[in-house]
Amino acid sequence: MPKDPDSLSTLKSRAFDLRIDNLTAITAAASGHPGGTLSAMDIMQALFFGEMRHRPTEPHWAERDRFVLSKGHAVPALYTVLAHAGYFSRDLLPTLRRLGSPLQGHPANFLLPGIEASTGSLGQGFSMAIGMALASKLDGDKFRVYSMIGDGESQEGQIWEAAMAAPKYKLDNLCVILDHNKGQIDGYVKELAGEASHQLSLGVRM
Repeated sequence: MPKDPDSLSTLKSRAFDLRIDNLTAITAAASGHPGGTLSAMDIMQALFFGEMRHRPTEPHWAERDRFVLSKGHAVPALYTVLAHAGYFSRDLLPTLRRLGSPLQGHPANFLLPGIEASTGSLGQGFSMAIGMALASKLDGDKFRVYSMIGDGESQEGQIWEAAMAAPKYKLDNLCVILDHNKGQIDGYVKELAGEASHQLSLGVRM
């Protein structure tokens, strides 16, 4: 990669297979976040199969684009997309969350190719993405950085601080995607977050 964008029919067909593999892995683990993974799946597919420059056979290629999943609990979706992209075998997917499996419940970048950051503590992944984007700038714009945050996650103060830091450093090589699925572990975001966080989830643009 880079590669030409897939046709709509290809995207639809793969989206179905991704969802099946994702839910199969979560079911095998008897643990996970199906809602937060399914809402993120199409965005991740669009990034890895159309937008991002990356090489599954050369996962540490210096000029690859980076993807940071700040809402780390949705990592089964990322595992599924990476497997379909060729980073590792799809046979690993049903080992999700098992003792000794590289597919842990949150991303661990030292266990699997394609995982750029160990995340899970909500809000921190966005800051890591800012650091990567700043490093790219200092090195002459070698790559772009994409980060996905959750609308529930946007209640974290660190998200707001990061959102102020990105324009300060003029990080036009950073793309932050908010997965607005309207829900979090305790209920609907609009009922739990307060108006300010809800407004962020409705449309912050970097």
